[in-house]
This record gives sequence, C-alpha cells and structure tokens, in this order.
Amino acid sequence: MAVEQQYDALVVGTGFAGLYELYLLKQLGLNVKAIDSAADVGGTWYWNRYPGARSDVESHVYRYSWDKDLLKDSPWPNNYLTQPELQAYFQEVARKHDLYQHIQFNTELKEARWDESSNTWKAKVSTGELIVVRYLVTGIGLVHKKYLPDIPGLNTFKGVISHSASWTPEIQWKNKRIAVVGSGASGVQLSSALAESAKALTHFIRHAQYVLPASLRPVLPEERKEINDRYEEIWNQVFASATAFGFVEPARPTFSVSDEEREAIFQDLWDQGNGFRFLFGGFSDLATDEAANKEAISFIHRKIKEIVKDPKKAKVLTSSDWFARRPLTDDKYYERFNQDNVFAVDLKDTPIVEITPEGIITSDEQVHEVDLIVFATGFDALDGSFYNINFKGRGGKSLEEHWADGPRTHHGATTSDFPNLLIANGPGAPFSNNPPAAEEGARFLADLIAHAEEIRKTGQGTGVIESTKEADEEWLKASTQVANATLFSKTPSWFFGENIPGKKVSPRVFFGGLGTFRTALAEIRANGFPGFTFGEDSATS
Repeated sequence: MAVEQQYDALVVGTGFAGLYELYLLKQLGLNVKAIDSAADVGGTWYWNRYPGARSDVESHVYRYSWDKDLLKDSPWPNNYLTQPELQAYFQEVARKHDLYQHIQFNTELKEARWDESSNTWKAKVSTGELIVVRYLVTGIGLVHKKYLPDIPGLNTFKGVISHSASWTPEIQWKNKRIAVVGSGASGVQLSSALAESAKALTHFIRHAQYVLPASLRPVLPEERKEINDRYEEIWNQVFASATAFGFVEPARPTFSVSDEEREAIFQDLWDQGNGFRFLFGGFSDLATDEAANKEAISFIHRKIKEIVKDPKKAKVLTSSDWFARRPLTDDKYYERFNQDNVFAVDLKDTPIVEITPEGIITSDEQVHEVDLIVFATGFDALDGSFYNINFKGRGGKSLEEHWADGPRTHHGATTSDFPNLLIANGPGAPFSNNPPAAEEGARFLADLIAHAEEIRKTGQGTGVIESTKEADEEWLKASTQVANATLFSKTPSWFFGENIPGKKVSPRVFFGGLGTFRTALAEIRANGFPGFTFGEDSATS
C-alpha cells in the first residue's frame, strides 16, 4: 500500500515558474511540497548541460525580479549566462529562501486523479508515494518532453547517441566524428561549441535558421553598477513591454526610413548582438509585415554569404522561411563552416533514411560515418510534458483527451473540467522573455489560490478553482487571432506543435505581448476573476 502524504498544495517542477510558485505558496502560509524529477533545482537549466549551453537573453533580465538583493549581488560576469551559472543562481535562490527543505528530488509525477468526493488531487509519484492535495500546481516546463525522431536502425548504431537535453559530462567528443541533427537553439549552440575540437562535425539541417551574433563580452564594473542603480526602471520597462527582453521596442516601421538608414540600423543591431533585439529592437513590424520581414531576411542572407566562404555550405545555411521563429544567437556558428572539418547537410534535399552501426545514410546514398550522434531535435513543447502524466479530471476524463484538438486554458492558468489543476507558465502563456512571464503567471496562480482560500474559510463555497469552457475557448480564440496577425503563424514551429508528427496544429502561446497579458490578468483580478468558478454554487445548493 502506498505511503500517503497530505499537503495543501503540490508544486511539480522547480524551474523559473515552479520555484517561485513554491516561494509564493509558502508566503500564503500553505503547507506545500514540491517534487522534481531532477536531482536539483533549475528546470531546463538542470537538464541542458551540453557544451555551449547558454541563455540568449541578456544576463541582467534573465532572472527573477522579485528578490532585489539577489538582483544586485548575484554574480554574472558576462552579458549572457552559461548553464553552470544559471544552475548556481537557482541554487542560490533555493538556499536563501529556505526552499530546499520543501523539495523532494528524483521524484516524477506519474498519475494525478481528481477526487470529487473530497475535492482533492491524489497524486502518485515514481517513489511509490501517494500525495493528496487540494491544489496541484504544474511548473513542468515549456521544453521538457524530449522529441527523438523515429529513424530506422537507430538502435543499431555502435557509437554514442544523446539528445541535447540528456547530455552528460562523460560523453567523449573531442577528436570524434560528430553528427548534430537539428538546427534550433541547442543545435546551433552544440554545432558551434563541438566544432572547435571535433575531428569532423556534420550539422544535419531540416530548417536553416537565422542566427544572429550574441556579442558575448564581459560586463565591466561601471556597467554593472549602472544596471544595479537602474533596476527599478529596468523592470518597470520589462513588465510593460511586449517581449520583456530589457530593450525598448520602437514604434518605427521598417519603411519609414531611407534604404541607407535602414541598412545602418540593421548593421547596428547586428553589431550589438542578440536575435531578439534584431527582430524586435529596430523596427516595429518585422514580425507582422511581409515586405519588412523580407528586408531583414535580405540583410541576414548577405551576412551569411559574406561570412561563409564555401557557396555550397552557405546555400544549406540560407533559410527560405520567414524570419519568424524563435530568433537564435551565437557568435561563431557561421564562421565554423569555414573550417575544413565542419559540414552541412540539407535534410529537405537529402533526408536521413537510415542509421547503421557506422553512422547515418541520407537519401543520396551517402554514408556519413560518425562516432557520436547528438539529436538536437527539440521538444514536444508546452503541452507535451503534460501527456507524460496520467491526469484524470472530472468524470475520469484524461487531459490528453481534453486537449485532443490543442490545449485550451483560461489565460494560461487553468483548464475546464480539471478543478484546482493550476498551470504555471504552460500553454496559453505569453511569448516573451521567460523569467518575467513565469513570474507573472506564478503570481496570478497565487492570487487565485488566495481568493479560493478566502471563499473556503468564510464558508462562501468550497474554494475549488475551475475555469469555464467559455473562458478557455475565448482565450484560444484571442490567441489565434493575435497569432494569425503575425508571420509566426506562417512559419512552422513548436509554438504551434508543428515540429511533432501528427500533433494537432494550434497556437500554444499568446503573441500579444507580456504587457498586454499582464494588463489582462490585472483586469481579471479587479473584476472578481470572471471566467473562473470557486465552488460557490455547491456551498449554497
């Protein structure tokens, strides 16, 4: 018989959203526990330990805003944070706020069933324990469920295979023949980092990307002091902005300036570095206007041609898609292909047909002999991680069945028919810099729970939180309308589930901006949480 534990709330995951949610629920005075399948805090930044793993959001805003002392004192020597630095930051937060004592690591949520007779969730975990709680809060991560393509012969390879999110320090890669499959953020960073000391590296690319410089550099003491002195102003701007990346988004359309001035602005953005800055920090319409987007594409294409000396390699690296995926950042990626030991394969022209003991065979019958294959093939993002867990809501309905036509949430917080299942930074959350988006979502969940607790304790209702089907559908409709007004909707990506074969295509993020999202949540609070029920009827029936 399973050992039973009882708490007011269970938080699943201890990345940016889950760790902060644990802190907030502690502040509410709830008896709360957190679990994580990892051995330590950090979420994405615990699992992604591959060479070159680094944030592509600048260090001073890729962190929590709510701990003012850590904002000023936490070390970050460069303008971007490496994986070890981010892991250390999460550990520092957990130690300072005494969160470790509430977290059980190496523990995976396997099943959670809603018990209507007791208004509780009964959660079974991998250790065999049964955890009974009123509030089940998921901070399981936007990009956690790894996607590995089904390729014939995968199990026959005699070398080493790893997914980017399964990399371990024991993997030997120096002076090895390496294949990197996939060209998202991890694929670009891995190719750039591994190419330096590989015997040979071949990057297998299905969708060529637009990779902007990072301009990685040390942060000088006087610059750090200025940032510390301006943090109040900086975070006010972050939370009011659309993308929340710490720079002001201009209202200037692309064609409001001359050709010469536009070229100069693009060059300045290129020199400053950062893919997000290039897409959102120079002009207001690159993500919405096709002609404007083509101007940015033309500039980046010219840069690729200028940097990559081999025309055949440059052709593989030159995207024909809209510049409307998550923009990527790396200082050496294009330059690596000038090395004699670095190659590029276009998987649209010559797809992988088989993996053999010796390596990878493409449709042109070429055998790419390798010692190490790294799948940087991404994740079943946003809603995919939920399907690893057997969630059963009202009437025993599964969450996977409930979301068969794509995930539906009320402003990313809840979904109908799954009472007191609260979602921290999942489907329906805004597309923006992740830490402030996670913060905003976590604060809203804490407010929902505080409101439910007040209703329950005053006898006005059961305090069971549930969104209405109408509210879920309205948010999906609003998210779809906003997405359709952007070029993101015309560019296949994980934002819509298009990277997973057979997955329902549907918007999984809100492209309307963090500032707009934050205003919407404020209005919901001010108007008594419309679209949510709190068990009021059951108390008076």
